[in-house]
Amino acid sequence: MKNKKANQNKEALKYRLLDHEADIRLEIYGNTLEELFSNAASGIFQFIVDAEGKDAEKGKRIEIEGNGELLINFLNELLFLWDTEGFIPKEFSLKVSHNKLTGTVAGCVFDPEKCTIKQEVKAVTYHKFYLKEENGIYKAQIILDV
Repeated sequence: MKNKKANQNKEALKYRLLDHEADIRLEIYGNTLEELFSNAASGIFQFIVDAEGKDAEKGKRIEIEGNGELLINFLNELLFLWDTEGFIPKEFSLKVSHNKLTGTVAGCVFDPEKCTIKQEVKAVTYHKFYLKEENGIYKAQIILDV
């Protein structure tokens, strides 16, 4: 029974902030890879911008490939959309299969009247990165270069 309770506690977690020197280290959880990818994006953008008053207005079709780095490629693509278009991801409909991610990310565009920039995140790094499955729960660690 103890393991079941531990799994239930992990299921409720989406991500957790961990101490790291000058950067931000996140540990992310998900019941599926798709949920883990969504939780990772939500976790990163919680540090970047406060857009609570804005709803998802438009969707972006996403198609990303990568061997062991699919999660990092996905997150860096979202950071690129933020840097170039002010796009803030809010909702995710993703499909992860082997070395490819496809789907739609719905979000809004930064509006200085309704949004507040909190912190710059330059990139998601490969330093201390891992993605694994333990007891039916997916877990990843990423470090954000701030």
